[in-house]
Amino acid sequence: MSKLKSASLKPNLLTVALASLGLCAPYAVWAQAAPAEPAPAQAEPAQAHELDAVTVTGNRREQSIQKYSGSIQAFTGDELDKLAINADIRNLQNVVPALQITKQEGKYEMYLRGIGASDSDFSSDPAVATYYNGIYLPRPRSIGPMFFDVERVEVHKGPQGTVRGRNAAAGSINVISKRPELGTFDGNLKIGAGNYDFRTYEGVLNLPLGETFAARVALFDESRDSYISNGYPFDLEGPGAIDNSAARLSLLWQPNDRFSAFIMADKVKEEGTGDPGMFTERAQARGIDVDDLDDPFRQYFRTQGETTNDIEGLSGTFTYRFSDAFAVEFNSAYRKYDFYNRNASREWQLGPVYPGSEVEAYHNPERLQWYDTFMQADKSSTTINELRFYGDTGRLIWSAGVFNYEEKYDYVSWDVGNGYWGDCEWFAPGTTCGWQDGLGGENRGDGSKVRSNAVYGDFTFSVNDDLRLLAGIRYTDDKKVARERHVKYQFVVPDALFQQFFGTAPNTSTNPWATGLTILSPGFRLRDPGARMPVPTVCTNNDWTPAATAGCNQGIDYFLNGFQSLGYQDNWDEFLNRYRDQIQVIMRSDYGPGATNVSTYEDDYVDWRVGAEYDLSDSQMLYATVSTGTRSGGLNRPMTLADGRVLSVQFKPEQLTSYEIGYKSDLTWGEMPVRLNAALFYYDYQDKVLQNMIDVPAPTPDNPNAVTRQVLNDNAANASVLGLELEGRFGFNHGFSLGYNFTYLDTEFKDSDVLDTRSSLVVPLDGNRLPNTSKYNVNLNLSQNLGVDWGPVTSFDWTLSLAYRSDYYLTAYNSRGFGLDANGNVIEIPLSQMAFNNGSNPAGAGPAANGLAMNDKVDGYTVLNLSAGLNFGEDERFRVDGFVSNLTDEVYSGKGFINNSVNIRYLNTPRMYGVRFSAKF
Repeated sequence: MSKLKSASLKPNLLTVALASLGLCAPYAVWAQAAPAEPAPAQAEPAQAHELDAVTVTGNRREQSIQKYSGSIQAFTGDELDKLAINADIRNLQNVVPALQITKQEGKYEMYLRGIGASDSDFSSDPAVATYYNGIYLPRPRSIGPMFFDVERVEVHKGPQGTVRGRNAAAGSINVISKRPELGTFDGNLKIGAGNYDFRTYEGVLNLPLGETFAARVALFDESRDSYISNGYPFDLEGPGAIDNSAARLSLLWQPNDRFSAFIMADKVKEEGTGDPGMFTERAQARGIDVDDLDDPFRQYFRTQGETTNDIEGLSGTFTYRFSDAFAVEFNSAYRKYDFYNRNASREWQLGPVYPGSEVEAYHNPERLQWYDTFMQADKSSTTINELRFYGDTGRLIWSAGVFNYEEKYDYVSWDVGNGYWGDCEWFAPGTTCGWQDGLGGENRGDGSKVRSNAVYGDFTFSVNDDLRLLAGIRYTDDKKVARERHVKYQFVVPDALFQQFFGTAPNTSTNPWATGLTILSPGFRLRDPGARMPVPTVCTNNDWTPAATAGCNQGIDYFLNGFQSLGYQDNWDEFLNRYRDQIQVIMRSDYGPGATNVSTYEDDYVDWRVGAEYDLSDSQMLYATVSTGTRSGGLNRPMTLADGRVLSVQFKPEQLTSYEIGYKSDLTWGEMPVRLNAALFYYDYQDKVLQNMIDVPAPTPDNPNAVTRQVLNDNAANASVLGLELEGRFGFNHGFSLGYNFTYLDTEFKDSDVLDTRSSLVVPLDGNRLPNTSKYNVNLNLSQNLGVDWGPVTSFDWTLSLAYRSDYYLTAYNSRGFGLDANGNVIEIPLSQMAFNNGSNPAGAGPAANGLAMNDKVDGYTVLNLSAGLNFGEDERFRVDGFVSNLTDEVYSGKGFINNSVNIRYLNTPRMYGVRFSAKF
């Protein structure tokens, strides 16, 4: 994006048309020789815009965006408001083509030009690196609502392995806050309101504290009710509600021209009702897609979700310049977050309200009172230290340094339920057995660690006034240590106890049996990560027979210690404690009798880049680069398949090599300023990690086919990306400007025979498109900024932005079905003919599902955003504006979690609108 200055001109529409076709080289000579026509003689001449290049830091130094040899977009804080991006980082995808950002249960997942990752815990990193004032943020969960009091946001496209380092294989996003200003006392205030009871407040104060010291305080608060309504007649807040607040304190000390110290502390509190996604498989099996629903945001849920996230950060940048040729910079940061999430309880496989869904929703009223749901929590604390040396000798611009990153990570995830109960005469006569095995049981990681060290150098050498050569190299050494525990619980209860405790026998008409036991009512909370009592010795995974339980821990105390507090209706604790001498609680683990696992990943790798820049003129540049980026490898949990194969605990780093040639120009056609940038790129993508839920055998005597579902990361594929990006802006008369960006992506899997987690077959993916990639991506924004004399109103502005994406797929399978022929060979079959697990609804109602439940295609869509504002006073001290995001109320799936039993979609937000008032002082 560009800030525009006023200048008189007369547009030449023919040359604009030629420019849009890329016929700029012949025109460049004409443009330089063409005389400028005088402005028409009139009292108020028509005004057009001269394009002013934004300063960016893509190469870790300030330079014009038009002199950066790569693809980059930058947005100022004011532009973020006018484009209706506001404080939500997800909205960047509406103005950056081929960028996709979704939020799954409080976790951001980012894809850029088809490169990304569907996980971002300590053992599996993102592929789009995030930075806060140039300092690395390893966990996207620590981002929070950053877009307040922002100087600019930069989106760097393509691998940044040498300049930015680890996990910048797809590119990077750098959020740059406003720094304190020396010798200036000022501030601003902004308030706003909108639909869904949206409220926002922002206040900023810049304080000079002497001639060499200044402080800046920024406060932010936003809240919004849920936009999801309930298909059940329960008075509950739906998912999607938010209540966020943040504070930022920045200090700048600059005693002389050589030294500066910038210190920033921030604190964020995020609260809300969560982002659990929506089960769509039942509707999909009936041929009803998300965009076919009358109201996709009307869904079934039984309880209210909860999300909290406390983020704290402290960072400092200290710079000393010995001369222009030599300077040193030290960056240090500490950041931590404490996250907790409890999904809204939903009927298994039942999500949106669709025709016929009421039969399944209301078939069993007892189940409507159950609270079972998935919960997770994690804590992360990281330290970043970097010592960087840099300089500019006139012919050589250089940068070299060392980098260190350390992280401690604790987590817990547990799908706690009322318990899956059933008769277990096989275990002991007259008993009922229950299990707490949802999503694999109780999973914890206490004291897991990550360490990464790197050394790097980057150089730009001027051969002459027009030609520059680029080179860079970075060596990285990564180590991850997972310290995890895992427990599954089997409860063996005499039948008579249920009659005695609840006054009734278990209801065998429900699936699972309704026992009268209650857990997860309001007030329930899991034990915090890292706070669990030591794990005792447990049974191994297959020790089910009564004889095998001898010597196994009777785990009532351990089970109850997993809960920090129980809800006001919960009675599991009372039941277990009262009858502990009659109840067996058998604890099993995939990790064996110790119930713990320690796995280590360690690897090193080298990233590099070479390239050249050539100035055709002062306003035109050609460049060519070859660069690499690496997404760090990581760790899976130990897993053994039914045939005895043990899956690899480690997965290797992903390696991306990019070949890019580009052209950048600021031209004048007639008297109209036009910016035209173009980039043609090819990615060679090796060892791509595919993440899926796989079924791991967990047989029981009454169900030998029982499985648990675990996440598996596997270096299963190679791929290529061929792309073209055209980007620029036109400046028109009367304060109009038109920005454009077109990105074409042709992505393809290669050498990719993978385990299809929908069918348990090894299937070919060659020729499939990468997930989350559209072939055609278009962004347009038309704006006008015009001075007026309307009493107190001195200017007005408006911006209309459009984002179009053609169709894409949510998984690597591209909605292809696979099966076996008569000879046992894998063949492609229609998706509808694939077997779908739980083909008849597990709740016991509704018709059988089919393979269409696994459909992962998303049709193309167009999103429109509109904003308009009035400015008051000569210095525009006051402003009133309004915005509408997603003007046409488009609905689409930004992410899908799809396997042989679920199709969970994560939707975008519906139409949002509001008004704001701001004042400067």
